[in-house]
Amino acid sequence: MKRAANKFYKNFKDREFRFMLYAVWLISIAFFVSQFPKLSVAFEFEKFFADDNQDKVFFEKHVEKFGYDNDYLLVAFENHPSVFNTEFLTKVEDWKNRLDTIHGLISTQSIFDLKHLIKSPYGIAAIPLIHSQDSARLKSDSARVMSHSLYSNFISKNAESLIIQINHQHFKNPQNELVFFNSLKSSLAQSQIKDFRLVGKLVAQQSFIDHIRSDFSVFLGLGIAVTILLLLLIYRSFNIMLLPLLMSVSSLIYLLGFMAIFRIELSILSVLIPPIILFVSTSDAIHLVNAYRQNEEREYLNRLKGSIKKVFSPTLLTSITTALGFFSLLILPTQPIQELGVFAGLGVLIAFGVNFLFGPLLIRKNYKSQSIKLPYKLWALKLSRNRKTVLAVYIALIIVSVMGFLQLKTDAYLLKDLPKNSQVRNDFQFLDSAFGGSKAWEMAIFPAKESSSVMSYVFLKEALKIEHYLKDSFGIEKVLSPLSVVKYANQISKGGASQSFQFPEKQDFEDQKSIRNLLLRNGVASGVVDSSRQYSRFAGFIPEWGSHDTQERNHALKAFIDREIDESILEARITGTTYLIDKSNESLSLELLKGLLLAVIMISIVLAVYFKSFKMMLISLIPNFIPLLFTAGIMGFMGVPLKLTTAIIFVVAFGIAVDDTIHFLGAYKKQKAKSPIWRIIKTFKSAGLAILITSVLIIGGFVLFTLSAFATTFYLGFFLSLAMLFAVLTDLILLPTLLKE
Repeated sequence: MKRAANKFYKNFKDREFRFMLYAVWLISIAFFVSQFPKLSVAFEFEKFFADDNQDKVFFEKHVEKFGYDNDYLLVAFENHPSVFNTEFLTKVEDWKNRLDTIHGLISTQSIFDLKHLIKSPYGIAAIPLIHSQDSARLKSDSARVMSHSLYSNFISKNAESLIIQINHQHFKNPQNELVFFNSLKSSLAQSQIKDFRLVGKLVAQQSFIDHIRSDFSVFLGLGIAVTILLLLLIYRSFNIMLLPLLMSVSSLIYLLGFMAIFRIELSILSVLIPPIILFVSTSDAIHLVNAYRQNEEREYLNRLKGSIKKVFSPTLLTSITTALGFFSLLILPTQPIQELGVFAGLGVLIAFGVNFLFGPLLIRKNYKSQSIKLPYKLWALKLSRNRKTVLAVYIALIIVSVMGFLQLKTDAYLLKDLPKNSQVRNDFQFLDSAFGGSKAWEMAIFPAKESSSVMSYVFLKEALKIEHYLKDSFGIEKVLSPLSVVKYANQISKGGASQSFQFPEKQDFEDQKSIRNLLLRNGVASGVVDSSRQYSRFAGFIPEWGSHDTQERNHALKAFIDREIDESILEARITGTTYLIDKSNESLSLELLKGLLLAVIMISIVLAVYFKSFKMMLISLIPNFIPLLFTAGIMGFMGVPLKLTTAIIFVVAFGIAVDDTIHFLGAYKKQKAKSPIWRIIKTFKSAGLAILITSVLIIGGFVLFTLSAFATTFYLGFFLSLAMLFAVLTDLILLPTLLKE
């Protein structure tokens, strides 16, 4: 490899060779830029479900029965002082009736769709639930609706808003999804109804996509601008600044081009990749530039070869270890995380190749020697004299950090990532308050014996226990199930009075069989009972409690079922998108920490081989664990929960932070002074400035992310900046102390 490298760099004197290399560089850049139109931004909740998860397998079978529970939109229309106004109701009903023209709509549920069924001498008669254009009948209609536990699901508690649930197709094509969503918003804009709120997966998803797209373009541009500014301030030379800048931008273009070719969508995680590559590539270039400026050879080719020889091995090692850190994410069975691991790791290796292949083309013969003088000797001597103090301070900080770390808990509030003044966030909160929830929640219930029916009395009596628990203890205000059909049949047989909407006695249950069968045949219960009548569900909406609280409630519900429900009659299993999102957040956060552990193991092996010393390998890991512990401690004290987008910080921080440690130890290894203190002084002189510059650039770049109103971006920027700051301080304070013997 060395022979090939020497031959390659020897050709740099040849103009034709340099021209050919320039041509390859520019043509390849043009090709990859041409692929950019294929890049797209997406955010699908379902993609974060673990592929081999048993809950997901069960959910997919459940979907075959009832469809995706998240394929809905809720439209809340407001009217003061009451929605029971003929003019208002007429406008809303007219709008609802025009929805049939929108491609992708499956059905709607509202007070306009429901019928009040009563038993008459001529059979069962269906009466409109609401007479929107008849003010004389509207008063009695409103009394019936508000007093009925099923009908009132569609009216707020203060009767100032009503809700229409829109069930749509499960869109596999994002373009079709966007067309449907825009058509619906267009129809609302044309409805002449001013006060309305729109919530659901498509709304939240589109809001996340808009923030991801905005943050990606804004902060990537700002990152490049800050890199230029800081490099100019540090080097005070346009020519020197140009090399790190062009190498980082080129590496980024190559990576984004590859992502475009493979049609990788930019998600809430993959938008991390560009800044990572931007900063890592800049770091590689800075080490090369500084090595060249420190080299005192007069002949250009010898100076170039000597500089490359000095930093090639440490930079290759840092690239391999950082890439391995990201590749460790492949063990997680979730597509967005695997994509982050693959392309971040690939980007790091691309950055290495670009820097050493094209970087030397930009190095000018007349680069001045390094002019920045830092008090390396004074700093090293102070550390040597205060070794015990340094160790004591770090031990104290570690103890405090552990205390903070123990306060960390896994939790996620999806909508809290949106800005506080976000209309989408406010709309979801309004529905949680006015209608008892905006997030779908469901539980599958089925007979323990395959031959039994979900409509048998003994099965439904067990299900009734669960319903009471859901309403009295769990916190679901409105829930549909096979019990709703039974109660409705009882109401019909008892003359249609609202107070008769209740579970009947056994004799009445037997007498009402024909009514229930009629309801089932007419599809009234198709949303809660499957066609075989051997599988059913509880379906309702819950507020945004947060994943931790929701999981606690789910655990309590499972304990109740184990304790109170006869498992020889009824089996139950919580399922649905909300359940999978909450559970995936908890499991993936912990799995990411396992991925970090795997990264540590792989990197340890590489470092042990490189340094040929178990002791040096341990010394190299300690300065990279401590910043992670400090960061976790601060997260704990701040009450920031551990979730997917905060847990990923530790993997990214470790992957980047280990670079400076390796460069420091690589320089230390090459020093020939016998005294440890002089080896440290020479190491500071050799690698200290490059470490400082790269750290300032990385911290400055990630600090920009804290300007975002999108909480996910803010926390990523804030905690990555902190971790990088702790990492460079530990490399310059604790690491030399550990090396001093």
